[in-house]
Amino acid sequence: MTATRRDILNARRTCAAGEGLAPTSVHEIDLNVRCGLPDITAVDHTGRKLKFYEDCMEGKIFLINFFSIKDDERSGQTAALAKVVKALGDRVGRDVFVTSITVDPENDTVEALAEHAKKHGVREGWRFIRMSGLEAAIVAQRMYHFNRGAPAGMGRLIFYGNGMNGQRVWGTVATHARPDDVAWRVASIIPKPKPKVFKRAGPARPGENAYPWSNRARV
Repeated sequence: MTATRRDILNARRTCAAGEGLAPTSVHEIDLNVRCGLPDITAVDHTGRKLKFYEDCMEGKIFLINFFSIKDDERSGQTAALAKVVKALGDRVGRDVFVTSITVDPENDTVEALAEHAKKHGVREGWRFIRMSGLEAAIVAQRMYHFNRGAPAGMGRLIFYGNGMNGQRVWGTVATHARPDDVAWRVASIIPKPKPKVFKRAGPARPGENAYPWSNRARV
């Protein structure tokens, strides 16, 4: 069991009765309301209050990960995610929005998150947020159980998706994957303008890339 999963499970066990929301079964969620996510108010590392779904996912290309400052000392999740943010360049804060959710809100205070963000050179478009431990566990459950009933292990992962115009494009990638590969995956779901003139399908001309949709296949 990873430290991140242990923190989330402990948060669910130790939450005071009535704090946040009651645990929700994946079979009880309504995918037509906030993509099945609960209505949660969180606080970011600047002290700003926000609505989790509306401010972090709705109408956006998003990246989300779960972490704790203590676990970060061992896992280096934030440092790895910072490399992905660097690879995405100026698209972060414009086309892509990043949210890191602490699973240890008792220790990861707003002040601690602000210091952690400063340490990693976090810029506009990337938030560190805290909510109750139970709410973080519910969001984690929703992300890991997307339309599935079987439980899954809590690895150190980055979730990415398209919350624009009701689309439900979701993906998951290891936090320590190559930053340029993660950035390419995320960039691939950013909406692109439709061409004014459509090209007919056919064999590639000499010198043309036969697989423009892939950053791996080359001719």
